[in-house]
Amino acid sequence: MTALSKDRNFPGNVSGGLRLAACGLVCILWIPAMARAGEIPSPNPKRIVSINLCTDELLLRLVGPERVAALTKFSADPEVSTVASEAKDLKRIQGGIENVQACGPDLLLGGRFSNKETLRFFSRSGIPVLTFGVPKNFEDIYAAIRKLAAAVGEPAKGEKMVAEMREELTKLKPQEGLGPFSPEKPRAAKRAVFFQSDNYVPGAGTFENAVMEAAGLRNIAVERGIRDYGRMGLEELILAKPDVIIFSSEQTKAHTVRGEVLSHPAIKKALPSVKTVTLPTLYLNCGSPVSVEAVRILVKETNP
Repeated sequence: MTALSKDRNFPGNVSGGLRLAACGLVCILWIPAMARAGEIPSPNPKRIVSINLCTDELLLRLVGPERVAALTKFSADPEVSTVASEAKDLKRIQGGIENVQACGPDLLLGGRFSNKETLRFFSRSGIPVLTFGVPKNFEDIYAAIRKLAAAVGEPAKGEKMVAEMREELTKLKPQEGLGPFSPEKPRAAKRAVFFQSDNYVPGAGTFENAVMEAAGLRNIAVERGIRDYGRMGLEELILAKPDVIIFSSEQTKAHTVRGEVLSHPAIKKALPSVKTVTLPTLYLNCGSPVSVEAVRILVKETNP
């Protein structure tokens, strides 16, 4: 998940009623008993629970719905989830301890910003727990796919997914063409900046930068020595004279005070020929095979 995205995971409702409380008590008693019995987690879990939107997406690309016990409540929202159609008929939960217990999981998946109390509880209770970090590049996505594929007993499917992503990115990578006026001088890559609310720009070591590089763009923030996320004032942005300015759809639609800079009239006035591209935040929320679509859009919009 990138800095653009929300965690979309909230603590569970601890006042879930007598029925859920009773179930929770049974689960609390059952889980340590299983751990004491020394059972080894199944290599092919059948009741997998995900409490992170990004693990929702990877999971549904690796296993059938019959093996999924529950996903996050955002998984079926087409505004934020790329697997909304696959998730619409599956159980969705908030991600609290009692919510997860009621599902009787044999594998729990979470992310860096998921409910830490839930992850900690189950990691100490004998239920296998896998957590995933925020990808900084496509290699991180490949590693996450392989990690989850191995855990659910689908390593071959994971390798196929990685191979297909690599192949697509290779096809999309713009080849250096020849300049229109000098047959011997290669055309320089276009200089771009991913401009975000409150003047934030992603630099080296961010997934946004990896997407830009995959599309054959030079990140101005990296040229200026920015690592992770830094700020670039409006005047600085204009003086940098980018060929391309990239926005995220979620931020341009939000109309927040901090986001007003994204539509500042000074940008169009000072940079009348700049190319602006708005990427659907849907493709940036999580690192998954769909991340290739963000690259595809940039290539299409910046290489006519």
